[in-house]
Amino acid sequence: MRSTHSRCHLRPASTIFWYEVRKLVGNRAFWILLLFLCPLLGYSFVQAIDLFSAASHTAIERSELAGGMTTLDGVLVPTLGAFYLATTLLFPFVAIRALGHEKQTGALKLGVQLPMSETAFVILKLGAICFVWALSLIPAIFAIVLWKCLGGFVSITELANLLLGHALYAVAIASVALFAATVTDSVSSGAIVTLAFTLGFWVLDFAVGSQGGPLAYLASLSPTAVLRECERGWFSLTQIVQTGVLALCFTALAVAWLPSGATNRRKLVSSAIILVASTIIFAAAGDVRFYADLTVDRRNSFNPADEMALRQMKEPLNITIYLSPDDSRLREMESNVLAKVRRIVPSVYIRYGAVPNVGPFGAPEDDRYGLITYEYQSRREESRSNSFREILPILHKLAGVTITPIETPAFVGHPLVADSTPAAWWFYGVLPASILGCWFLTGRLSRSSKPFVPSSSRKRIPQEPIMNKSTKTFLFSAAGLMILPVANLSAADSVTIDLSQEKVGAEPSTFAAAVGKWSIGTAENNKKVLVVDGTKWSSGQTSAGLADKARALYGERYAEFLDNVTAYAYFPIAILKSIDDFREGEISLRFEGVSGRIDQAAGIIFNVKPNGDYLILRANCLENNLVLFKYEHGKRSQVKWTRNTPTPSRQWHDLKLEVSGKHVKGYLDNRLYVEHDLPSPVSGKIGVWSKADSVMYFDDYRVVKNAP
Repeated sequence: MRSTHSRCHLRPASTIFWYEVRKLVGNRAFWILLLFLCPLLGYSFVQAIDLFSAASHTAIERSELAGGMTTLDGVLVPTLGAFYLATTLLFPFVAIRALGHEKQTGALKLGVQLPMSETAFVILKLGAICFVWALSLIPAIFAIVLWKCLGGFVSITELANLLLGHALYAVAIASVALFAATVTDSVSSGAIVTLAFTLGFWVLDFAVGSQGGPLAYLASLSPTAVLRECERGWFSLTQIVQTGVLALCFTALAVAWLPSGATNRRKLVSSAIILVASTIIFAAAGDVRFYADLTVDRRNSFNPADEMALRQMKEPLNITIYLSPDDSRLREMESNVLAKVRRIVPSVYIRYGAVPNVGPFGAPEDDRYGLITYEYQSRREESRSNSFREILPILHKLAGVTITPIETPAFVGHPLVADSTPAAWWFYGVLPASILGCWFLTGRLSRSSKPFVPSSSRKRIPQEPIMNKSTKTFLFSAAGLMILPVANLSAADSVTIDLSQEKVGAEPSTFAAAVGKWSIGTAENNKKVLVVDGTKWSSGQTSAGLADKARALYGERYAEFLDNVTAYAYFPIAILKSIDDFREGEISLRFEGVSGRIDQAAGIIFNVKPNGDYLILRANCLENNLVLFKYEHGKRSQVKWTRNTPTPSRQWHDLKLEVSGKHVKGYLDNRLYVEHDLPSPVSGKIGVWSKADSVMYFDDYRVVKNAP
């Protein structure tokens, strides 16, 4: 008896930890989480393989495109994105039970009498929750192993950094769940409070992409922001420390509110002290400046010579930007330039000048709009470019240094064409069946586990019903997640335009050539394609010289100048006959720029109205950009613009438009470049579009309509 009592005191922490793990693993919420993760994560993984393989076909044929094929963007991030969704919406129901169930049944009053401090008690429960979360990574680990078995490349540093981001996010949710359990009276109430926090993080993450100001700053401090940085390949010690402080803050609050005998005044005073101390530490962590670019393609870095010069700028660098928060040029500059400058330059201050928020369709009246000023050591420079190719020379000029770029090896990419069928069988059949078997085998173990209470007290603890309120809420949330991919699969109506029976040289029978010269031609291997011949445009022959002059004056922006010249308002259009009203779904095609001195434009036209108004997602082989335009009342205007989208001539490219209600996405060569919310839902005819003297080939026109 004495020996047993001694061993209990020597190993209470280990005993309680594994008891908590066994209790959480034995609960149905954990197994339901694993079961729903299988098809949810499996669907994301299968889709990632298929899209990556489709893009790899083109990249293998054209080596210059292979550099964009990275496993991090193409497979790991989208696959673990499903895991992030489950951690946000389902994991709180698992985590809350570590403390909430004991408080609801009354067993917590006996648990706090164990021979350990309340702090150690809560920390052990936090550790058990994190351990169980690590077990829920099983489907994700299988996905990574399957990708390796298929021949895919995986960078250990990228993967470890990505898993670190997910782990930090889970620890933050676990600490919030413990705090929620101490301030609520039931498991279901605690889960709802935890969900309020996690969904709040989600909303803040969305806010950073839609507006600036205080909300954007708060969003950058949330655990979701840490995960996003890890998804981009950044290792940010600042954000890691701040997320750790946030988790410790909620854990300390849980300890403060745990004692049932303490007065509310004492708990509130303790909470205030914890919040003040955490705020101070959180702010101090912002001075921890250590960043590392862990991507294999060094996408988050400038040339080493540029970075060395920027680190030598010891004086404050002041940047003033006159762009509204919803301007796509500002977002592009934030991700491609400012995010890197903040991490490299020791002292940089970025200010956003007061300009009217013109919205996506308005025209700025302030002449300063689009201006960016740089001030360093009493020197000042101005520019309207958001490209690092122009901004870096300005910064070096202000610092008075001359840079010779260091030769770095070009990233060759990791394209792979793989069959997703084995992954589908595994995630939709084998793995769920295996999890069900393990659940059945562990059921006896969970039923035989006993809480740490005297046997005389066990009869007084009310038994949990088989299907309580918390479990029902959990199942409804999980079922909601499963409806998303299933609905997308079941509601799709696919149409692919076949040109093989068309007559070469004649107008297409499947498209109505509304404007311009459209006909059926042949490309390589005598494959029939849709051709637009802009050489028939007589006005363009006399204006070609003006285009050359504009290109010399404005560089890559010459097309913006030409768009304002009414003589160039010539847009060939061919409307698809078989679809009268496209509202939601996908439209995709392949195009090749054959010739054209002024333009080599290919576009997907949609939302075509009877009065001639329409929207276009347009790529251009001469401009290397992807633009969402609107044509309204006889005038074309820009909606969303993305530059630096490699689109070389004499090569086939993939163009895709996704429409979901008011939300549209534009893809070029399977990479998302344009994303925008329209003022009203899409409804109208669709087709293909071109411009001016473009001679373009079109093929593989495909429409997937989602049921309303």
